[in-house]
Order: sequence, then structure tokens, then C-alpha cells
Amino acid sequence: MKPVIFFLTCAWMTMSLRAEPRFLLAADNQVIEVNRAGKVTDILKLPGYGGIYDAWRLPDGGVAFAHRGGLAVFDSAKKLVLEHAARRGDKGAEANSCAVLDGGARFALMDSGVSQIRVVDRSGAVVSETPLPDLKDDPLHFRYRMIRAVPGANAFWVGQYGRKTVLKVEAETGKVLQSIPLEPLLTPSPTVKKAFAMTQLVDGSLFVSTSTGCQLLHVGPDGKQLTCWTTQELGLSCRYLLGTQRLRSGNVLVACGDYHLKNADEGRDLLAEIDANGKVVWRLQREQLVDQIEGAVEKSTGMEEMRITNVHAYDSAHIAECLNVQR
Repeated sequence: MKPVIFFLTCAWMTMSLRAEPRFLLAADNQVIEVNRAGKVTDILKLPGYGGIYDAWRLPDGGVAFAHRGGLAVFDSAKKLVLEHAARRGDKGAEANSCAVLDGGARFALMDSGVSQIRVVDRSGAVVSETPLPDLKDDPLHFRYRMIRAVPGANAFWVGQYGRKTVLKVEAETGKVLQSIPLEPLLTPSPTVKKAFAMTQLVDGSLFVSTSTGCQLLHVGPDGKQLTCWTTQELGLSCRYLLGTQRLRSGNVLVACGDYHLKNADEGRDLLAEIDANGKVVWRLQREQLVDQIEGAVEKSTGMEEMRITNVHAYDSAHIAECLNVQR
């Protein structure tokens, strides 16, 4: 094992000199950058940050990520410049996701503990608070997952994790503009299916991943199924389908989680790029990373896991295009 802690600081600066594709991985207690060949090119790992579910490279070379305790933003020198804590609700505090707005001038935090989206600016001031349907009867960890700003609208997509529903809500008011129950649209299976992440395409359709259900659902703007692929149909070996992103090519990138492995083979795939026909055209696998980074150890098996929950793909020439919408 070769632990990699705080190296290649200059990579943050030299990114502007080239347009090599990079992938920023939210990986539990660290944020990892890799290139398309699977080489680790940078890593951000600090004590006190766990449950990192969502991470974004910013146009200035910095990084913003959501962790269990809230939002953290670092500059290109890996200096903490903004921290906003999750608020404690009746069952505790847990943040799950963030969205980058106005090219990094503002950030939206998904705060499950109080069922709320909060937008903060670079100074840490709260700009707005969007109430979400109160899920206080649900376990804290089963309430909400990913948040994504809706292109061209003053709204957010959010996933109600345990309730297997995707909502489009109006920013600030929290008015539900659209509700998409996933269960009727998914392939029947004995596996519990939960709403994890979503990505809207330019045609208004939506890709949704279902976590333990290991299905990738594509629905039209009207919420009706266009297609649905299981990991078996995609030819993937993973425990979960998690964060998603549309690439400039039109393909969809999916993070394949390797949490709670029983054997290494069932978590072989970590990232997958999928074309419109459901063909995996590129993948990142465990064997490419396991000797480059120090993962988390699963207590029940002693196995080392990468625990990649989300991915932000970008290159230096198009970072701003991958940062959601302008507000």
C-alpha cells in the first residue's frame, strides 16, 4: 500500500496550461483527482472530514465538497476559505450534497437533518433557504441525497432516498414543481431500490441512479420511462450506482460504489462512461487505484474500499461548463 497525502500541489495551477480530461472523485474521507488513464494526479485529505458525498473542481483551481458535517471550500493552494455547517434536526445533522452556482460565487447545500437547501455566498452569508418536504419520520440517513440545479430554471432537483422519489422544487419557496416516483419505472428486482442521484440532459430528460437497486433510469421531461438499465445489462461489477454526470460527448458518467464488499470482484468497477445505447465505452477499475491511494477499511471483512460516491469530470478549457447553472 502506498498512501498518498498532499502531493502534486502544483497540479492545481498547471491545469490551466492543458486540457487533459480529469475526474474529481468524492471518496468518503478524501477527494481524489485522476486522469483518464487512472493515474492519481492530486488528492485532498484532511482530518475531520468524513462522508464526502459530492465534490466539484472550481474554475479558480479550488475544490468545493459536501461532507456529513456541511460544506467546505478550498482554494487552489488547499487552504480552507469557506465552511458552512449542517444544522442539527430532531435526529441529528447530516449534509449530503452541494451544487456550485455562478461559477463558484455561491453554493447550495443539501441539509437532510433539517430538510432544507441553503445557498451561501463566498463570505459564508446565507443567501436563501429552501424548505423541503419534512421527512422527520424517516431515518436521517434515508431522507435526501443529491441536489442539482435545474438548467434554465430557478429550481433544484433532489432525490428522496428512502422514498424512491425525485422532486423538482422551486428555489427559495420549496414548492414541488414535479414529482417522479421511481418504483413503477424500474425493473422489478429483489434488491431495495433508492433514489440517489440525477442528471438533466439538454433535452430536458433525466438520468436517475438507484443506489443499491443498481439501475440507471432515463425518463423524459414528462417523467415517463425512456429506458432502464441494470448493472447486469450494462456489464458492470459494482455494489451501487451512485453519482451521475452528462459529458460533453453526450455520454453519461456514473460512479459505481464499492461500499460493504464481500469480495473484491463485486466492486471491480468504480466509474463507467455509458453511451446512448447502454454500452460502457470506458471504465475505471479498483485495480488501477488500490496501490495509489489509501482507501477505507471495511470492518466486517478487512477489505480496503475506494468508496467513490460522486464524480466531476472536466478539463481546463471547459470547467465552467460543468458547474451547473448561472443564477
